Amino acid sequence: MLTRYLTQTSTRQMNMAVLLLRIAIGIILFAGGSGKVLGWFGGKGLEATVISFQEHMGMPPILAYLSCFTEFLGGFCLAIGLLTRPAAFAVTINMAVATMEVLPKGFIGPGGAAYPFCLMMVALALLLTGGLAYSLDSFIFPPSSLVHSLRQSRSMRIVNT
Repeated sequence: MLTRYLTQTSTRQMNMAVLLLRIAIGIILFAGGSGKVLGWFGGKGLEATVISFQEHMGMPPILAYLSCFTEFLGGFCLAIGLLTRPAAFAVTINMAVATMEVLPKGFIGPGGAAYPFCLMMVALALLLTGGLAYSLDSFIFPPSSLVHSLRQSRSMRIVNT
Protein backbone atom coordinates (compact mmCIF):
# COMPACT_ATOMS: atom_id res chain seq x y z
CA MET A 1 0.00 0.00 0.00
CA LEU A 2 2.72 2.50 0.99
CA THR A 3 4.86 1.59 -2.01
CA ARG A 4 1.94 2.14 -4.37
CA TYR A 5 1.16 5.49 -2.74
CA LEU A 6 4.79 6.62 -3.10
CA THR A 7 5.34 5.39 -6.65
CA GLN A 8 2.00 5.89 -8.43
CA THR A 9 -0.16 8.94 -8.98
CA SER A 10 -3.92 8.73 -9.10
CA THR A 11 -6.32 11.17 -10.68
CA ARG A 12 -7.51 12.13 -7.21
CA GLN A 13 -3.96 12.96 -6.12
CA MET A 14 -3.40 15.08 -9.24
CA ASN A 15 -6.66 16.93 -8.66
CA MET A 16 -5.70 17.60 -5.04
CA ALA A 17 -2.17 18.72 -5.98
CA VAL A 18 -3.49 21.20 -8.55
CA LEU A 19 -6.07 22.46 -6.05
CA LEU A 20 -3.32 23.11 -3.49
CA LEU A 21 -1.17 24.91 -6.08
CA ARG A 22 -4.13 27.04 -7.18
CA ILE A 23 -5.02 28.00 -3.62
CA ALA A 24 -1.41 28.83 -2.71
CA ILE A 25 -0.64 31.00 -5.73
CA GLY A 26 -4.14 32.47 -5.65
CA ILE A 27 -3.82 33.66 -2.05
CA ILE A 28 -0.33 35.05 -2.64
CA LEU A 29 -1.34 36.95 -5.78
CA PHE A 30 -4.68 38.12 -4.42
CA ALA A 31 -3.03 39.49 -1.26
CA GLY A 32 -0.35 41.29 -3.27
CA GLY A 33 -2.80 42.49 -5.89
CA SER A 34 -5.34 43.73 -3.35
CA GLY A 35 -2.58 45.76 -1.72
CA LYS A 36 -1.77 47.31 -5.06
CA VAL A 37 -5.38 47.88 -6.13
CA LEU A 38 -7.26 48.51 -2.86
CA GLY A 39 -4.52 49.36 -0.37
CA TRP A 40 -5.26 46.25 1.70
CA PHE A 41 -2.62 44.32 3.69
CA GLY A 42 -0.35 47.35 3.96
CA GLY A 43 -0.41 48.15 0.25
CA LYS A 44 -0.24 51.67 -1.19
CA GLY A 45 -3.39 51.53 -3.29
CA LEU A 46 -3.80 51.84 -7.03
CA GLU A 47 -2.73 55.41 -7.77
CA ALA A 48 0.37 55.29 -5.58
CA THR A 49 1.35 51.93 -7.06
CA VAL A 50 0.97 53.17 -10.63
CA ILE A 51 3.07 56.25 -9.85
CA SER A 52 5.69 54.03 -8.20
CA PHE A 53 5.79 51.72 -11.23
CA GLN A 54 6.25 54.76 -13.49
CA GLU A 55 9.00 56.36 -11.40
CA HIS A 56 11.02 53.26 -10.47
CA MET A 57 10.56 51.05 -13.52
CA GLY A 58 9.56 53.48 -16.26
CA MET A 59 6.37 51.49 -16.80
CA PRO A 60 3.59 53.24 -18.75
CA PRO A 61 0.43 53.73 -16.67
CA ILE A 62 -1.69 51.35 -18.78
CA LEU A 63 0.79 48.51 -18.18
CA ALA A 64 0.96 49.33 -14.48
CA TYR A 65 -2.83 49.12 -14.22
CA LEU A 66 -2.80 45.87 -16.21
CA SER A 67 -0.14 44.38 -13.92
CA CYS A 68 -1.99 45.34 -10.73
CA PHE A 69 -5.31 43.96 -11.89
CA THR A 70 -3.69 40.81 -13.27
CA GLU A 71 -2.38 40.03 -9.79
CA PHE A 72 -5.65 40.97 -8.08
CA LEU A 73 -8.17 39.30 -10.39
CA GLY A 74 -5.83 36.56 -11.60
CA GLY A 75 -5.09 35.54 -8.03
CA PHE A 76 -8.79 35.41 -7.17
CA CYS A 77 -9.62 33.38 -10.29
CA LEU A 78 -6.80 30.92 -9.70
CA ALA A 79 -7.78 30.41 -6.06
CA ILE A 80 -11.36 29.49 -6.93
CA GLY A 81 -10.53 27.77 -10.21
CA LEU A 82 -12.51 30.13 -12.44
CA LEU A 83 -11.14 30.61 -15.96
CA THR A 84 -8.00 28.93 -14.73
CA ARG A 85 -6.09 28.77 -17.99
CA PRO A 86 -6.71 32.38 -19.09
CA ALA A 87 -5.85 33.60 -15.58
CA ALA A 88 -2.72 31.43 -15.49
CA PHE A 89 -1.69 32.76 -18.91
CA ALA A 90 -1.99 36.38 -17.75
CA VAL A 91 -0.18 35.65 -14.47
CA THR A 92 2.61 33.79 -16.31
CA ILE A 93 3.26 36.84 -18.51
CA ASN A 94 3.01 39.22 -15.55
CA MET A 95 5.47 37.19 -13.48
CA ALA A 96 7.84 36.76 -16.45
CA VAL A 97 8.01 40.55 -16.71
CA ALA A 98 8.47 40.84 -12.93
CA THR A 99 11.27 38.26 -13.06
CA MET A 100 13.09 40.13 -15.82
CA GLU A 101 12.59 43.43 -14.00
CA VAL A 102 14.25 42.29 -10.75
CA LEU A 103 16.80 39.88 -12.26
CA PRO A 104 19.55 42.55 -12.32
CA LYS A 105 19.37 42.50 -8.48
CA GLY A 106 20.28 38.82 -8.56
CA PHE A 107 18.31 35.62 -8.43
CA ILE A 108 18.55 34.73 -4.74
CA GLY A 109 18.35 37.21 -1.88
CA PRO A 110 16.29 40.23 -0.94
CA GLY A 111 14.45 41.61 -3.95
CA GLY A 112 15.81 38.83 -6.16
CA ALA A 113 14.12 37.14 -9.07
CA ALA A 114 13.54 33.76 -7.38
CA TYR A 115 10.14 34.75 -5.95
CA PRO A 116 8.48 35.99 -9.16
CA PHE A 117 10.18 33.17 -11.07
CA CYS A 118 8.62 30.59 -8.73
CA LEU A 119 5.18 32.20 -9.16
CA MET A 120 5.68 32.22 -12.92
CA MET A 121 6.52 28.50 -12.96
CA VAL A 122 3.46 27.60 -10.83
CA ALA A 123 1.26 29.70 -13.14
CA LEU A 124 2.81 27.95 -16.15
CA ALA A 125 2.06 24.55 -14.61
CA LEU A 126 -1.57 25.64 -14.05
CA LEU A 127 -1.73 26.88 -17.62
CA LEU A 128 -0.79 23.38 -18.76
CA THR A 129 -3.09 21.47 -16.40
CA GLY A 130 -6.07 23.79 -16.09
CA GLY A 131 -8.15 23.76 -12.93
CA LEU A 132 -8.92 20.01 -13.06
CA ALA A 133 -11.77 18.47 -11.06
CA TYR A 134 -11.77 20.61 -7.91
CA SER A 135 -12.40 23.93 -9.66
CA LEU A 136 -15.33 26.05 -10.72
CA ASP A 137 -14.20 25.45 -14.31
CA SER A 138 -15.11 21.77 -13.99
CA PHE A 139 -18.65 22.67 -12.95
CA ILE A 140 -19.20 25.48 -15.43
CA PHE A 141 -17.50 23.77 -18.38
CA PRO A 142 -17.92 20.01 -17.82
CA PRO A 143 -16.11 17.88 -20.37
CA SER A 144 -18.49 16.74 -23.07
CA SER A 145 -18.75 13.03 -23.70
CA LEU A 146 -17.30 13.44 -27.21
CA VAL A 147 -14.25 15.35 -25.97
CA HIS A 148 -13.83 12.90 -23.07
CA SER A 149 -13.96 9.88 -25.39
CA LEU A 150 -11.46 11.49 -27.78
CA ARG A 151 -9.08 12.17 -24.91
CA GLN A 152 -9.43 8.62 -23.64
CA SER A 153 -8.73 7.10 -27.06
CA ARG A 154 -5.73 9.38 -27.60
CA SER A 155 -4.25 8.58 -24.17
CA MET A 156 -4.75 4.86 -24.74
CA ARG A 157 -2.86 5.12 -28.02
CA ILE A 158 0.05 6.90 -26.32
CA VAL A 159 0.20 4.33 -23.52
CA ASN A 160 0.16 1.42 -25.96
CA THR A 161 3.03 2.73 -28.15
